[in-house]
Amino acid sequence: MNERQHQLEHNLVADGLANAYKKIEPYSKLILAGIVAIVVGLIAIGLYTSGQTAKRSDATLQLLMDNPEVAQQYPGTVAAAWSLLYQGNDNLARGISALYTDRDEAETLLAEAKTQFIDARGASNDTILDSRANFGLGMASESLGEIDEAIEAYKRTIDANESEQMVEVAQERIDRLSDPSTKDFIAWFSEQDFSPADPSLPPELPGASSLPELPDLDLPELDLGDEMSSSESGEAEDTPAKSLEGGLELPADESPAEDAPEQPKADGASSDAGADSPAAEPTSDAATDPAPAPEATGTTESGDSDESPAAESEPSDAPADSDSDDSQ
Repeated sequence: MNERQHQLEHNLVADGLANAYKKIEPYSKLILAGIVAIVVGLIAIGLYTSGQTAKRSDATLQLLMDNPEVAQQYPGTVAAAWSLLYQGNDNLARGISALYTDRDEAETLLAEAKTQFIDARGASNDTILDSRANFGLGMASESLGEIDEAIEAYKRTIDANESEQMVEVAQERIDRLSDPSTKDFIAWFSEQDFSPADPSLPPELPGASSLPELPDLDLPELDLGDEMSSSESGEAEDTPAKSLEGGLELPADESPAEDAPEQPKADGASSDAGADSPAAEPTSDAATDPAPAPEATGTTESGDSDESPAAESEPSDAPADSDSDDSQ
């Protein structure tokens, strides 16, 4: 009984399948194509998902390796947005440093940094990335002297509400930029050019506008009074005019012959006395007082002055002796 019932049920299932196959047989090709399309779609979705995962992984790796081309190679990814943020921070630092060496290069770098911060802000909805991009945009605008744009960027940083510390720093920047003295300083600083002079060029002279005005050198007239003027006029009349044509008038030098003794005369007198007196009978005075040696004439003036009295005394004795001999 059971076997019979089982056979009947099997026949019913087979008959149902046969009837169903007969019904769908005209649409069998379409059904097969649909099944194949579904399978291919599932495979394509799987491949695409795995490709995106690999792309994001590669982008993250390149970002960690500090590759600046991540944004161009993997656009639309979070890594590309972070790459733009990193590039903006790098150009911001280089631009601020170049403000003190090359103003034109600094403005170019800061403008590129602003563009990169704006692109990074729009490439992702991440709160941290948006906050950092807005803060960097504010710093770049502040360095270029664009105070209003800087304040607006700092306000967006506060709205992002990344953290309490970031909000506090952004608010401090806003308060500082709202100070009139800070505005004046930024306006003055934006007009300065701190580029060093080219050593190959000659130094430039300052312009006439930068030179100070000449001081007032007009001195007041001196009021000497009537007495001072009259005394000066009297002294001018009493003082004879001296001619300077012949030069300075110096006192005449005194002749040294006036002070020196007449040594040649004394020598001549002694020679005459020797000629008159006989050689055989010298006087006692002549014997006791010898005549000066010839070398006495070559001595110094002091020696001549000491010996001259002796030479002068000898002629006075010689004639006396000669007279006594004649009388005898």
